[in-house]
Amino acid sequence: MKIGFISDIHEDIHSLEKALKLLSANNCDSVFCLGDIVGFTIPFYRYIETRNAEECIRLVKENCSAVVVGNHDLYAVKKTPSYDAGFNYGNNWYELDYEIRAKKSRNKIWLYEDNEITCQLSDASKEYLLGLPEIRIIESDNNKFLLSHFCFPDFSGSSIHFPGEAFHLKKHFEFMKVHECDTSISGHGHPGGVIVADDEKISSLSFGSHKLKEENSWMVVPCVARTTRENGIMIIDTSTGIFEAISLK
Repeated sequence: MKIGFISDIHEDIHSLEKALKLLSANNCDSVFCLGDIVGFTIPFYRYIETRNAEECIRLVKENCSAVVVGNHDLYAVKKTPSYDAGFNYGNNWYELDYEIRAKKSRNKIWLYEDNEITCQLSDASKEYLLGLPEIRIIESDNNKFLLSHFCFPDFSGSSIHFPGEAFHLKKHFEFMKVHECDTSISGHGHPGGVIVADDEKISSLSFGSHKLKEENSWMVVPCVARTTRENGIMIIDTSTGIFEAISLK
């Protein structure tokens, strides 16, 4: 079975259309979306005139058989994460004054008001984002995949921390073990290729074909959106154990 992965679309409708055509051309049986369908941050993206959150949500709904929520998706509908990485949001986080939230969250979680353009969404699209889970567990050809936007205990990617060493992922691998997952696949990191980690090291792989690790691993796929890094998609052939990161440039 061939599974296609897209992530971090960030309202880039043109790149999303290109990604879906490429996945179709590669005869993917299923496509999974790893979150951040919406969310346009001014310093990072170069397509302000063509961004289209509503159309991106529509295409994801029509083409993806499994979808998880990302931190920008949560912000768009003012929902706090269930897996909160120990940060106490309280029951009225988005009702608090910005300055109060900024003081409480400094160097802990992301705030978005400083540089994110609010997207205009229909009630149906808001309801769709509100209903997305933070994790999905999918089985294919005796493989059990954990899908999320980021890693435990911050599956939505709402906190500022990013693991720099393998031991930072200890709790994530423990979560995988409890749920008997072989491979964990996330977005959020916007790598120019794929990040692959096991319990010993974190590696960055270039675009191209690679072999899945036999031991438990965490993978971070490239982003669909156009940024300063090369964007792309990832495909896993579960029958051969080969995965391929494909550039959209």
